[in-house]
Amino acid sequence: MLSHHELATLMLLGDTDKRLETIDPDVLALRRYELVEIRQRDPQGSTLQLTRQGRALLERLRMGAGG
Repeated sequence: MLSHHELATLMLLGDTDKRLETIDPDVLALRRYELVEIRQRDPQGSTLQLTRQGRALLERLRMGAGG
């Protein structure tokens, strides 16, 4: 089960690709659950994106909140 911090991070990443620290505990947990992945590493940091599983979970959460 995801914590509220992990859910918030998942939602943040779902809105757009964000540069977050890959060592952030919430990001590490989402990577462990295979909900996000590193897309690109560069000197400014890493770009994370949702995996197919992450997008599906986020869609289910949004559908549940809407009705």
